[in-house]
Amino acid sequence: MDVTITKLLHACLLVDTPRSRTLIDPGSFSWDDERLDLSVVEGVDRILITHEHADHGSPEFIAAVLERSNDATVETTDAFARILEAHGIDASGTGTPRFSAPHEQLPVGPGPENTGFHVDEVLSHPGDSHSFIETMPMLAMPFIAPWGSITSGVDRVRLNAPRYVIPVHDWFLSPGGAQYLYGLVALGLARDDVELVVIEDFASVTMSV
Repeated sequence: MDVTITKLLHACLLVDTPRSRTLIDPGSFSWDDERLDLSVVEGVDRILITHEHADHGSPEFIAAVLERSNDATVETTDAFARILEAHGIDASGTGTPRFSAPHEQLPVGPGPENTGFHVDEVLSHPGDSHSFIETMPMLAMPFIAPWGSITSGVDRVRLNAPRYVIPVHDWFLSPGGAQYLYGLVALGLARDDVELVVIEDFASVTMSV
């Protein structure tokens, strides 16, 4: 199966498979970026949001996508569904398989409710978690975060053993910093038969799984 992944900055991915067109974690960093072209998300079938933090779920971005969607369903945590309801957005969808992926501890305290999603049996997105124990062949991995480290991220990838790993959650990095740090990740995973696939912001990559 050919799968096309478009990275719309930070943790936001557009996943195109023969089964569906899925937008994951449309957050504020993407929404506020002048490079965002909403024509890219035309015809989305579903919108998945792993948790309520603004960098993962922007009500304005979600509403704009829904206007251009294929009558998309919105699926998220109970906590964020209540927030979206106050913005007039129905987030009661339940059709996408979920997996346990607790949000990591933040410097200011516990993280919010967080869920992982499996998309069409090809890609998994854990949100802000390094504490999950399952994945599909493709894994969107948050290596860089205020709550984690590259070392713990690489260890989690090794434990789950995907075929491909796509770095996400990296708005914080400069281009040079991303090149250096993801070079370390690639070296760390080289012996584990895991291919690191770095997708530039607002670019697409097609892979076969």
